[in-house]
Amino acid sequence: MVLQTLRKGASGWIAKIFLLLLTLSFVVWGIADVFRGFGASTVATVGGTDIPAADYRNAFLEQVQRIGRSTGKGLTTEQARAFGLDRQVLNQMIADATLDEQARRLGLAVGDAQIAKEIQSNPNYRRPGADSFEPAYFDQLLRANGLTEQRFVASEKKRALREQVIDALGDGIVAPKTLLDALHRYDGELRNVSYILVTAGAAGALPAPTDDQLKAYFEAHKVAFRAPEYRKVSVLALTPVALTAGITITDEEARAAYERDIAHFGTPERREVQQIVFAKPEEAAEASEKIKAGTSFADIATARGLTAKDTDLGLVTKSAIIDPKIAEAAFSLAEGATSGPVQGRFGIALVHVAKIEPGTTRPFDEVKAELMQEMALSKARRELLDKHDAVEDERASGATLAETAQKLGLKLQVFDAVDRSGRDPKGDAVEVPGGLEVVSGAFEAAPGVETDTVQLPQNGGFIWYETNAITPSRERTFDEAKAAVTARWTEDETAKAIEAKAKALLAKAESGTPLAQVAGEAELPIQMADALRRGRADGNFSPESLQAVFDAKDGGFGETPAAKAPGRIVFQVTKVIVPPPTEADARVAQDLSRQLQNDVLMQYLGGLQKQIGVQINQRVYAQSVGAQTN
Repeated sequence: MVLQTLRKGASGWIAKIFLLLLTLSFVVWGIADVFRGFGASTVATVGGTDIPAADYRNAFLEQVQRIGRSTGKGLTTEQARAFGLDRQVLNQMIADATLDEQARRLGLAVGDAQIAKEIQSNPNYRRPGADSFEPAYFDQLLRANGLTEQRFVASEKKRALREQVIDALGDGIVAPKTLLDALHRYDGELRNVSYILVTAGAAGALPAPTDDQLKAYFEAHKVAFRAPEYRKVSVLALTPVALTAGITITDEEARAAYERDIAHFGTPERREVQQIVFAKPEEAAEASEKIKAGTSFADIATARGLTAKDTDLGLVTKSAIIDPKIAEAAFSLAEGATSGPVQGRFGIALVHVAKIEPGTTRPFDEVKAELMQEMALSKARRELLDKHDAVEDERASGATLAETAQKLGLKLQVFDAVDRSGRDPKGDAVEVPGGLEVVSGAFEAAPGVETDTVQLPQNGGFIWYETNAITPSRERTFDEAKAAVTARWTEDETAKAIEAKAKALLAKAESGTPLAQVAGEAELPIQMADALRRGRADGNFSPESLQAVFDAKDGGFGETPAAKAPGRIVFQVTKVIVPPPTEADARVAQDLSRQLQNDVLMQYLGGLQKQIGVQINQRVYAQSVGAQTN
């Protein structure tokens, strides 16, 4: 749009701040609405400035169209309202009007000569490729967008005055050095540590639990050992693979398919082909005679100043050679032979075959089983939709899946007990066709209620399922849960033992024993980790365990969970490294300063609006964007 080109001239950091305003809900919406004195054509009033409904609606529709063009998808006004675009556009217009009011209150002004100079020096208002301003072209831009020079200059004056207010407000606001140093240290700091990894082996073997210990643990954690709800589910899976069970391919059919597509069962012949292309027929004839007299093809190429890159076509199949006549000549020669002149697409050529790799063909008996399976699958795919329609017809008549499967000769799979995670009462995963989509659907359906068909991706087939019965969740007895209780108790006690061992090692180190000596006495290796960064997992250190490392002082000790549970780490910070600032830090400083400027602007505009007064006519506002009004 040409209008967008005009608006580029007003771009700058002020435009970026207004872009921020577009994404925020402004304090305007907390101000009480006043309806008295509104005209039917005014959507809002800021001090003594009215925002016409027509201007607001045009701005709103233009923003809707701009987003639609940028995303490549049409955006309806209803969708735009749902995204809050109507409020954002009004917020921006109120912000503009607020700055206009403040500029008037401050007595700010800008002359026509200054605006004219800015327009003439702005390359966005010049003809593409032109070095200087052309009044005729500028006038053409204005007329193409329904603007007059007076209206455009007036809008530019307003923009310049707003920019003066904002420049005066934001100038000199920069992020404090203390804050930047803290951010740099937080994000860039590196730490080296020495550490001991304490695992189950280091904690020692646990004594076998007694029944009383297990029973007490069971009573304290009964909810964890509760039997989940199970469902009995019938599944009819109609897939090409399932249909192949009822399809027979004879030897005769397989052999006929083999003969029709014999190239599919082998590799084609390949030849290493070279060629020399001549501009004149007599040159090709002369070179051909020399080759017949004993000169080699390579010598002819060298004499013409050609390299292997100029002559080699590579080790290729016949179909890979673009020129049919060259391909025919190349694959009619014996190995080491050179053709006579051949009229190809790109000139007259001599073709030489340096090497021949014969093609291979797998015998029928070797590929028979594979071929029959492919043919059965192909036939099954063709029958799939017919079978699908037959199943749907049976379901429409009221038949159960069991009755449907029996009548159509299909296999029905019945899973007596499946929980929500797809496991049976033993805890083993159950291979339910359709996976968790079918299992989840079975837990949402009541017994006997028909469910939706599941279509597998890439025409992989269809699945029908029914919930036959429900086994409610219940509390297990201790005897039923004993194996799981023993495993859980062992896990918890192992974790406790590891933590106790780690804390004992930490206490010894903190009392003054060197960490290497602590490790040696515990018969554990001392390990090193360098250049650890906050929040970035590294080897045995998870992001969570690194937090403890960065909470410790230089030379300090700590203890934290290892990346792999139930291990623990006892560590000492051996070095703290703060790298010098980089270009990335400079960008962070700029971004943070800009955010501070934006925050100040937001507060400033909010304060101005309370002083000046902002009123929104909700009825006209809703009508302008096509919303319903009461």
